[in-house]
Amino acid sequence: MKTKNHVLDSILKDMISAIQLPTYEAVDVYWVALVKIAHLMPGESEHKRLLNLLDELPIVCLESILHDAGVDALLDLDPPLESILVNRNERLSFEATQAAINSIRDNRIENPRAAIVSLGEILKRIRNKRAHGFKTRDGPRDEIILKSARSILQRFCEVCVEELYSH
Repeated sequence: MKTKNHVLDSILKDMISAIQLPTYEAVDVYWVALVKIAHLMPGESEHKRLLNLLDELPIVCLESILHDAGVDALLDLDPPLESILVNRNERLSFEATQAAINSIRDNRIENPRAAIVSLGEILKRIRNKRAHGFKTRDGPRDEIILKSARSILQRFCEVCVEELYSH
């Protein structure tokens, strides 16, 4: 079995490679890197391991992620996330996304752990929309959404790797 540092070294290589990639591809690389980081945590499911990872991060790390410019770009998107159907096969989750956006706004300062969980829900939706073909490389709105997600995911990975290397 590989050691934690060996796994982190591999994840760091993925993150470094993502810097050179176009945003469309980088979002997926950063998402996978975050999932790989979560695999270092205990838990019977990917979701539980991601939650355990968030629980391990100090509040200052969560605040750093929540103050990434990409977060505000997603929160302030007009029209809001999940309000525009781009394909007849797409399913929108407007109410759940709005609840997550409101949670981030309401909890960003007072309860960063709750805000970061809501941010994670939004990032997963964006990643899934991209993976299932509902985001494009060159759509102006998609570019804003994916560029924001990339920035947040990159920051998320950086904070996690730095924190886990230090322990």
